[in-house]
Amino acid sequence: MLINCSKQTSTQNYFTLTQTIIPRPIAWVLSDNGDGGYNLAPFSFFYAVASEPPIIMLSVGWKDEQTRKDTWVNIEERRHFVVHIPSVEHLEPMVASSATLAHGISEVEQLHLSLEKVEGQALPKLKGPKVAFFCEKYRIEEIGGEQQGLILGKINYIWVDDSVVVNKDGRTSIDPQGIDPLARLGGAFYAGLSQIISQKRPE
Repeated sequence: MLINCSKQTSTQNYFTLTQTIIPRPIAWVLSDNGDGGYNLAPFSFFYAVASEPPIIMLSVGWKDEQTRKDTWVNIEERRHFVVHIPSVEHLEPMVASSATLAHGISEVEQLHLSLEKVEGQALPKLKGPKVAFFCEKYRIEEIGGEQQGLILGKINYIWVDDSVVVNKDGRTSIDPQGIDPLARLGGAFYAGLSQIISQKRPE
């Protein structure tokens, strides 16, 4: 089967992409609503795109034809945000945080999630996830016919739970099984880590 993307609607292209570009990491993004509360939302159009400086990419859409999603608005206006890597155990609250709510209603409060401060950081992080990236807006580009917000975030600090940090033979690494990352597939399907394969690159 050869699919002509120009003959499909944007919705059809979305479903084809999300069922074939798999698995995708999930960014569970906390941002400042500007009223003392916090927005929390998941995105699977997400990845690292540079290391100097370290930059991540989020693709964020619209609530409706006139209203940008809160994550986009908050990052545009207040710059700072926190990207968490959810574990398999966070599946239920992560999916629940994708519900469309009126601006200013905090998913953190609605779902009774806990936050904790990290020294020197403007925003708190969620309790639970083993990894959190403390980011600030680097650039936002509007792309595509439906004007998705391509948000580039500069990572200033990376918080990693001590339980997944491995020190061996003078080297520090991070245990992927300890993070137990949740991956996005198509539709309502998700995956965790199964078999981990090691294969060295040629010299």
